[in-house]
Amino acid sequence: MSQARAHTPWMTPNTRLALVLTIGMLATALASWAVMRPAEPGQPYRSLLEVSPVYWIQIVTGFGALAISGWVWALRPRDTAARLFALSGLATLCFTYAPIPFRFAQAGVGDDVATGLITLNAAGASVFGIVMVALFINYPARLPAHRSLTLAAVLVFGGWTLFDLTMAFSTGSFNGLNLHLITVLEMLLICVAVSAQVLATDRDPKARAVAIWFGLAVLFGAGGFITLTAIPGALRRPPILEAQYSFAFFLLIYIGVAAGLRQFRLFELGDWAYRILFYVAGAALLLVLDGALVSLVSLEPSSAFGISLLAVALVYLPLRDLIGRRLLPRPGLKEDELFLSVVDIAFGRSDRDRHARWRTLLDRLFSPLEIATGSDASDEPRLGEDGVELHVPALAGHPGLTLRYPWQGRALFSPRHVDTVRQLISLMARAEESRQAYDRGVAEERGRIARDMHDNIGAQLLGALHSGDRDRKDVMIRETLTDLRDIINNASKPGLDLDETLADLRMETADRLAAVGIALDWHNAIGQAPDLSTSATHALRSILREAVSNTIRHSGAEKLEVHLDRAGDRVKLVIADDGRGYDVSRQGRGNGLSNMKTRATGLAGELTVDASETGTRIELVFALKSREIPS
Repeated sequence: MSQARAHTPWMTPNTRLALVLTIGMLATALASWAVMRPAEPGQPYRSLLEVSPVYWIQIVTGFGALAISGWVWALRPRDTAARLFALSGLATLCFTYAPIPFRFAQAGVGDDVATGLITLNAAGASVFGIVMVALFINYPARLPAHRSLTLAAVLVFGGWTLFDLTMAFSTGSFNGLNLHLITVLEMLLICVAVSAQVLATDRDPKARAVAIWFGLAVLFGAGGFITLTAIPGALRRPPILEAQYSFAFFLLIYIGVAAGLRQFRLFELGDWAYRILFYVAGAALLLVLDGALVSLVSLEPSSAFGISLLAVALVYLPLRDLIGRRLLPRPGLKEDELFLSVVDIAFGRSDRDRHARWRTLLDRLFSPLEIATGSDASDEPRLGEDGVELHVPALAGHPGLTLRYPWQGRALFSPRHVDTVRQLISLMARAEESRQAYDRGVAEERGRIARDMHDNIGAQLLGALHSGDRDRKDVMIRETLTDLRDIINNASKPGLDLDETLADLRMETADRLAAVGIALDWHNAIGQAPDLSTSATHALRSILREAVSNTIRHSGAEKLEVHLDRAGDRVKLVIADDGRGYDVSRQGRGNGLSNMKTRATGLAGELTVDASETGTRIELVFALKSREIPS
């Protein structure tokens, strides 16, 4: 049943904190009423502005202790340490508020009320010491036999306080000497527990930092009261500083905890804890200002609310943002800068350069004191040592990293920072894929150029080198220069325009034939055609050149016809001359027919040769969507 109630929707951190603040405000109102009420019936209530400033020391100390400790409990209601800390704040409220009617009230206090206030003061002081002892037995690490030690502290000091109060009221006198002795001994035990925590957390840097910070806050806070007030009282000496003044030392405990929540993540509270506190503080400030303006300045409620709202908007909200920026560090780069940095990393010159840029980006984002190469095999970023570390998994070209003590040790990592790194890794993965695709494209283009240089340029230069025919050598060199220019000019093109290619071939063929007195009849009926791959274009050019070369060298023709027709996605190329022909079955090595057939196969086409006394006819049929010629 209790577990079901704990999950009810209305018990949110805000409602729990509001409940704590309501208790504090009711107690403050009751204490203020006791101070303001007149000494005699019929007299006016006095203003709180007339009360001694010492009154405000006790009010601020008690309410501040309850508010800060209640804030921690509201965010972690099931945590034992948070519960004990909240109980210490309530105890502080009790022993600081209980003496107020005795010291500042005009009217007398009845015997029953006096007995209740004395009991509340003594019980609050003793419970504070008991709770702090129990807290340091259990937090940040649980000491050996922690249950037995906690129970012993409760029984010894609780029983002693109860016995002392019972004896005091039975005899009708209470001088507080035993209470001072109890609090002194509790303080000594707190020192022992703090020392034990420092030793117990020797191998846990984060817990050790918590023990030292929290322990010093308690020792300086409660220790100031014990040294200046409780110890002289236990020794039957006048206090060095009156209790109403030394109460202010207790506020140091809770201020230290509030600072340590961000610095050392006390009680495992994250950034969202401060956001809740900021919102609640803004609402409380609005109500306090409104009530003060109505009661003290006698403004109309509507005017008072408007002025209060304006003051919160113009003063509190900018101040809240300023404090928030100091307490809640954010990644040091904007989204556009982050995107550009990721692109720069992905397209770095080398793996070493990219990794150096990756480390620099993480350093700019979180400014950690240390970045170490990690061996974490996890595929996801994760927190380590309760926020001291952030483990960044390995990704393409980058080893895993461990970041420690972000923002130069002024803060801890939180789940929000894990989400930031997760999004960063996703962006990096996409950028890496783009870079790898770019690298593959560059490699493929280099391979294509290398194949073209090997298959076309190298073979043609080698043929020209070994050719004994000077005219043939000149022709082959001209063709090689044309191919080389084409490779350079079209290196970045995935495909070449077929119309432009055929126009270039027509001009080249006409020049070659005109040089030997052969007429050219060129007819192109292909129409608008898609681009051909670079290798397919080279194959087509090589076939036509070889056919023209054979006509020039062997046919003795007077005319050469080149006809191109299209049927669907297939093209038919016919090259025919009116020369003397030759015996295809007895072809020599120099006519290049075998090379032409190999090129035709690469075009996914079919080549046939027919020679007779009336001339030679070469027919090539190939698909427009031709595949790459294999190297």
